[in-house]
Amino acid sequence: MSCLLTTHIIILLTFHFAAPEVYYTDPNTDVTEKRDGSWSKPFETVADCIKALENPGDECQIREGRYREEIDVNGLIGTAEQPIVIRGYGDERPILDGTVEITPEEGEWQRDGKIYFGKIKHTIWQLFFDDLMMTNARWPDANWSKKTLFDGNNNWAKTSKKSKRGKIIDDGDALKNSGKNMKGAMAILNIGSWNTFVAPVEHHNAGDNFFTYEDTFGKIHLNLKAGKFYLEDKLELLDAAEEWFFDKDSSTLYFIPPADRSFTPTTILRGKVQTYALTITNTRHVVLKNIDFFGTTLTGNSKKWRKDKFIDKIRFDSLNFMYPCASKRMLLEKTVVECTWVSGRKARDDDGLPTDAWGNFTFYNNTFYGADGPALGYEGSRVLLENNLFEYNDWTSANSLVGEGGHGTLETDSVHDTYRRNTFRYNGESHGLRPGYRSNVTLNRVIGQCWGEQANDGSGIQVTQGRQTDTIVYRNWVSDSPRGGVRFDGNPPKTGDHGTLVENVMFRTSPGAQVKGDYHTVMDNLAFDAPNGNSRPFPKCGLCLWKFVRELPGEINAHSIFVRNLADTANGGKMFKDGKRVKPTTVWPLNAGFQADNIVDPDVKSLLRDPDNLDFRPVYGGMFMIAGPYVYDPRLSTYWIPGRQIYKASSPVPPNGARRVVASHRDALMWLNALDCETHQVYLGTTEAGVKDADDTSTEFKGTVKDGGNVVYLTENLEAEKKYFWRVDALCPDGMVKGDVWKFTAV
Repeated sequence: MSCLLTTHIIILLTFHFAAPEVYYTDPNTDVTEKRDGSWSKPFETVADCIKALENPGDECQIREGRYREEIDVNGLIGTAEQPIVIRGYGDERPILDGTVEITPEEGEWQRDGKIYFGKIKHTIWQLFFDDLMMTNARWPDANWSKKTLFDGNNNWAKTSKKSKRGKIIDDGDALKNSGKNMKGAMAILNIGSWNTFVAPVEHHNAGDNFFTYEDTFGKIHLNLKAGKFYLEDKLELLDAAEEWFFDKDSSTLYFIPPADRSFTPTTILRGKVQTYALTITNTRHVVLKNIDFFGTTLTGNSKKWRKDKFIDKIRFDSLNFMYPCASKRMLLEKTVVECTWVSGRKARDDDGLPTDAWGNFTFYNNTFYGADGPALGYEGSRVLLENNLFEYNDWTSANSLVGEGGHGTLETDSVHDTYRRNTFRYNGESHGLRPGYRSNVTLNRVIGQCWGEQANDGSGIQVTQGRQTDTIVYRNWVSDSPRGGVRFDGNPPKTGDHGTLVENVMFRTSPGAQVKGDYHTVMDNLAFDAPNGNSRPFPKCGLCLWKFVRELPGEINAHSIFVRNLADTANGGKMFKDGKRVKPTTVWPLNAGFQADNIVDPDVKSLLRDPDNLDFRPVYGGMFMIAGPYVYDPRLSTYWIPGRQIYKASSPVPPNGARRVVASHRDALMWLNALDCETHQVYLGTTEAGVKDADDTSTEFKGTVKDGGNVVYLTENLEAEKKYFWRVDALCPDGMVKGDVWKFTAV
């Protein structure tokens, strides 16, 4: 009996403390025996490698190469101390590829003028010419290479205000003069302000300046005065370089090669055939790291009513999502795009809100580029989104089937999240970062949100009505957008409350900050300049704490706090009377229950050292030092710069290539430190070669900054009308990383 018991104990201990195993995937290794995942006999597929993972601490390491698979990650249960890891081997970056190489069935492409065509074996909904994404055949023309796809002002058509639901009238003669019959094309319609829809064209004849469609969009905020549209996905529209069309009925592909690239036998055409390469279910404590996704992406799902069927504690680390999702409009489907989506959703609380029992995820150091829709969406709790890059995503904003509250580059339904050091650059959707409930939004950089005005309304950071309570927006820069910088939204009687907006910089946006609701705290913020870089015209405002929302009854912000802010203009919104805007235009004074030590001055930039070159410190001396997000103190070794950190020093202040750096105010150089590096060395000189080749014995060497500092003070005055070059090297745990040579011209 005792022997049997001892045997059972040994078996249990062996099972419980099983040593972690490392398995490998490498289809390029020749194996004559059965593949077991060992180094000498690696698995051929990622799926087989993942199936071998059984115990906490197990790893699947994937060698470089392209993998075309549909992979299920199901039932993997690691621990906090020993997560299960799926990663690229070493510094290698394997590619999960959702495309296939496209060749004509007849062996050669046929040609009709500039159009190549031929039957193919696959049904595709996105096409790449080598590494260049081709553009669905469309009118008006636009393309990806020049990013004119995002330009709603010049590459979309305008709706006439005489249009109505179900009938779009072109505001002009461009549609009429196109000579094209648009019947059967897919119409992308920004007619719902912050909502854009898709519908097939039901009726149109060549020479008409209107077309009809079936309106299935429900109740919407109809905005035809500022509406816009374009048409795509019909062979007749294929007339420009870089466009393509696929006839799904005949399986025939048509395309016009890019104007600046030769179509040669070595050119590789790739077509998208997959939505998700990797699906995660019933999995906890897993790390995905150092993997690239091309033309595909991942998804994770929970069964909200099954406590044992959910995903939780998953870390997405250093993944690159390149063109992760694309619409199926080319296949004449009007469904919304399926993109990167991770759900840890469980039951909601009694108020219908997410709870801390929902799945917990970390998104760290990932890149999302070229998504045809929201780049990332998730449902969870205490999610950390840190050091990610979102760039050139969503060129249509066609993310709505019916009228609703709109969308963002980042979509969340979550609680107690942290968004830290992320960069959003030139994404197309109206809104950029839309945080979850009771969240912290700190040190993010949002540049050029909705820069082409493909949709109406919007802001870089939008906190919706129900999510403002206990949400903190702190030390972010939002700039260079025709939309707002930061918004706390809501229309009475539905408004938010108890949000915090502190030490943010909003410049070249319209407006800077727009605050609706009540009991908000707005402190130490800076706002200046209209989107074109000029002074903000009346009645626009840099900081807007509204008293009323248009003609709606119910005063707002009566109990809000507005202290030590610095702005070019500030007011309480336009006045309305009897439901109509007062004429001539009149504005309320800025509305807040408590106001103190604010500075509102159209010439606010003169109070700062060099705001056009990202130096927002106040000019030394003066009472204005009490207001705004920065102080001037030559003893400080840090100057906070938001946004994503990379492997080397970046985000120089003054910016690289700046031509009008104020010499009399340039007492220091600042930068964003390299990721995980605490010590940096700085070089400055008047020749590019001298700075490039300098070391710490050179005259160009200006000092070493330690302990995470990112400021070096200059011991000599700069000379006006002289060009300067500078470099910052990072001394990191793995060695020195030499920085780029930056330049600026002093005036």
